Amino acid sequence: MPNITHAALIGVVAAVGATAWKDQCEGFKAHLPNIAIKPTYYPAGSLVNLTSPSSSVNTNKLPAFCRLALTITTNVTSGNQALTEVWMPDGWNNRLLGFGNGGLSGGVVYSSLSYDGVQQGYSSFSTNTGHQSSPINGSWALNDVNAQLDFGFRAFQLSYQAAKTLTEQYYGKPIGKKYYLGCSTAGRMGLVEAQRYPEDFDGIVVGSPANPIARLAAWNIYQGRQVLPVNGTRWIPAAMWPVIHKEVMKQCDGIDGVMDDVIDDPRQCNFRPEAIACGPSSDRTTCLTLGQISALRALYTDWHSNNGTFLFSRFEPGGELAYATSYVSGPNIALGPEYWKNVVFSDPNWDYNTLTVDDVFRAIERNPGQIDNHSFNYTSYFARGGKLLHYAGLADQTISSGNSYYLYNSVSAFTKENTNLDPYDYYRFFPVPGMYHCNGGTGASALGGNNQRSGGMPPLSVDPAHDILAAMVDWVENGNAPTQLIAAKYNNNNVTQGVQFTRKLCPYPQKGVYQGGDQNSSDSFICA
Repeated sequence: MPNITHAALIGVVAAVGATAWKDQCEGFKAHLPNIAIKPTYYPAGSLVNLTSPSSSVNTNKLPAFCRLALTITTNVTSGNQALTEVWMPDGWNNRLLGFGNGGLSGGVVYSSLSYDGVQQGYSSFSTNTGHQSSPINGSWALNDVNAQLDFGFRAFQLSYQAAKTLTEQYYGKPIGKKYYLGCSTAGRMGLVEAQRYPEDFDGIVVGSPANPIARLAAWNIYQGRQVLPVNGTRWIPAAMWPVIHKEVMKQCDGIDGVMDDVIDDPRQCNFRPEAIACGPSSDRTTCLTLGQISALRALYTDWHSNNGTFLFSRFEPGGELAYATSYVSGPNIALGPEYWKNVVFSDPNWDYNTLTVDDVFRAIERNPGQIDNHSFNYTSYFARGGKLLHYAGLADQTISSGNSYYLYNSVSAFTKENTNLDPYDYYRFFPVPGMYHCNGGTGASALGGNNQRSGGMPPLSVDPAHDILAAMVDWVENGNAPTQLIAAKYNNNNVTQGVQFTRKLCPYPQKGVYQGGDQNSSDSFICA
């Protein structure tokens, strides 16, 4: 009898196990109403090359998994359908993880399924929300109420139900815990789930939620109109934003005791653009005209109606390098008008210059497609023990971080006033200084947020101290509420180029306070 080493025996067992999972996947059948299923098995290390309007993946570094491609009929009468995928790894961690989408996009988010999902051991699912489109194309919603409802909540909810059932059938046992991870519109989708279907998820992690879109899309137009038309008296060219950023840092970097090109609390920065006002002989590429100063004043001020009603938060000082590529630096305002002309007004020729505050309030009242979540009542979700973790970049160029402060404060106030629950036991908000929209920026922003891994910015470690999803799991399953997170800033926001510095992220209202010592180390900061 040949001598078989322990390592060789393990290899044989693994191979047999992989063959069994391959057979299980390729022969898997489930009969769910109005759902067509196509299974495909990917052995460990095989090439996974998939693309949708939302994302793409091209890698051979994933573990073995079974891919179920679903076509879900969301409305039998209208024939509307959603494309959904459920990915189930051989090495399942007994948890389900759902993902949302960005912008107005419709497409399975393959990057999330790959790096946030099966690579971490989760059975994972993602849907195109009932349509295929880029994040800045809303034409799919024009005169299609069912498409709007699918985007609002229905496609994701039906996908959740299918993913839950299929996962339990595939593995032959109940799911232990269920989680959600998403940023931007995916953040909105998580909030909608918590309110409409509070029993679905045990823990929901949302970043910079695009909610409510009616206000956000209007603010998108409002901010753009502050500087348009191109080359007008208020126009700020893209090349001018780094000049503005340098002056912002000159005035406000160091408020926290550290010079690091990051404003830890932009609300403490009273930026004065007049400091770089043009004089009679100034070089107009390095100074601001009176019109530009007026535009900046508006951009850095919360938006209110004429009677003082709050509409949306401001741009924050510190995000200027990102504002140079946002809708305040281009000739067209891309995202906001797509919502208004296709979802609200059903007029592809609608002119965004005609938008009024009254239009905003009418859209809020109508809430077409039930897309928005206007209530601050999360009592049902909290009462059943559901946990909510929320993060937002303080230099966000797409959704003002002030919107996240507003949401957290409003939910906390509602919960305290109307229940005996302490919201801090269920909901924690982590502001991220210097982070742009969902990832990147000048600050330490690698914290395990949605799609950060696929963007080359993974957390330093997959544990509750460094990874916000792992922190959520620890909170739900072990009762350890997160009191801080350690985030990394990689050189050029690329993990392959090494760590530039680390920081402690703190649950609001705490923030990281420098204690002296090495300012590149999170050990030099405390949450206070």
